[in-house]
Amino acid sequence: MIKKDKSSYCKRLFFLFCVLFFGTSLGLSAQLTIYGIAEKYNDRKHGKVITYEPMKSVIMDCQGDTLTFDLNEYDFRFTTRKPPKKYMFPDGVYYHRIALGVLPGNPGDGGYVNYTYHYQRNRLLGYGGGISFENYGDVDGYDFLVPSVVFYSYFSEKNTSPFLRFTTGYGIAIKNTSKFQTKAQGGINLGAAVGLRLSTNRIMIDFSAGARFQKAFYEFDFGEFSKITDARFQRFDFSVGFMW
Repeated sequence: MIKKDKSSYCKRLFFLFCVLFFGTSLGLSAQLTIYGIAEKYNDRKHGKVITYEPMKSVIMDCQGDTLTFDLNEYDFRFTTRKPPKKYMFPDGVYYHRIALGVLPGNPGDGGYVNYTYHYQRNRLLGYGGGISFENYGDVDGYDFLVPSVVFYSYFSEKNTSPFLRFTTGYGIAIKNTSKFQTKAQGGINLGAAVGLRLSTNRIMIDFSAGARFQKAFYEFDFGEFSKITDARFQRFDFSVGFMW
């Protein structure tokens, strides 16, 4: 019985040693991550140091690219600051975007779901098209299907960037007979918003605020009386979007 207890005790000590050894090793490897900055005139590279030979050269991982710098040509210094994340949204690329938005106002709060596909020609100009389902109040059933053209302009070439968005299209009114609508005619749809783009490694998340305008014409028949509405919906627009 004593031998069995000793064997169990030794196994526990060995297991504890392994946990401490590998934990310490992982901690040391994390602490040994070193960053550096190499500069030459207007060329500045910031990355993780792979190898360093004093007075000769340094090899760094700069946003996924392995680069070698001659220390006779580049000024080099170590830093504890991590390099910025690689820019994930270059120009000359097509992007998908899905967004959900709210349209607060009278005669009732509304909302929308939107899909766009656009080409970002350069940082300041992107253009494309999209379609959305928009509601401007459930009380009288103001629903629209809106094909539109969209324009984007980003303020900085960084993953986190403020931007402007403009949309113009035509809201096709969806007649809702359950709300006593006998005629539903749509009209021009305009929107403008300012927002902030935040990115992960695979997808962009943006938050925006702006305004939206929708023109429409309705006729209602309530049996005892009828009503004609020449509607001009002017709403605040708050949305969250996902782009890739």
